[in-house]
Amino acid sequence: MAGTDPDRYRLSDKERDEALERLRTALEEGRLDPEEHGTRAGAALEAVANTDLVPLFEDLPPESWPSALAVPGDAEPGDGRPPTPAGTAGRPPTRREGGEGSSDRRDRPDAGGLVIWAGIIFVLWGVPSISSGNTDAILAWLVFLVVFMVPGVVVATVQTVRKRSDGDEPAIDQGGR
Repeated sequence: MAGTDPDRYRLSDKERDEALERLRTALEEGRLDPEEHGTRAGAALEAVANTDLVPLFEDLPPESWPSALAVPGDAEPGDGRPPTPAGTAGRPPTRREGGEGSSDRRDRPDAGGLVIWAGIIFVLWGVPSISSGNTDAILAWLVFLVVFMVPGVVVATVQTVRKRSDGDEPAIDQGGR
């Protein structure tokens, strides 16, 4: 196709997810208000090409840009593109390189909400069932946990495994090699 931009390409789901994560970070940092975040997140979900993300991030610092908007080399002053962050070869630092969110917490499934719900259900349903000795109530509580909580933990674990298989896992120290 003549006249097409060679830097323009279709976004993958993973790149859209990264853009949403970067927008969420900007909201948490106070760079966006909730309404603006909602508008930009909706536009990011509807983005087809990487260039569709440019208006969503152009007023945010270059470090918060998703990798789909990486500049291959330093941008020229005044060309409207952000400068390349130092040492990142045209992209923001990844978690592996000590960027935002770098921690060992990423190695665990994100099941914190499920743990809280399990605790609430245990206090409101499990403790009274066990203390009353009502076997039907205890059985109903256990069935509820198996039907609703176990699948949630499985989904969180599978998502973690997928992130690792996509190459988004932290570097592993292999005995000083």
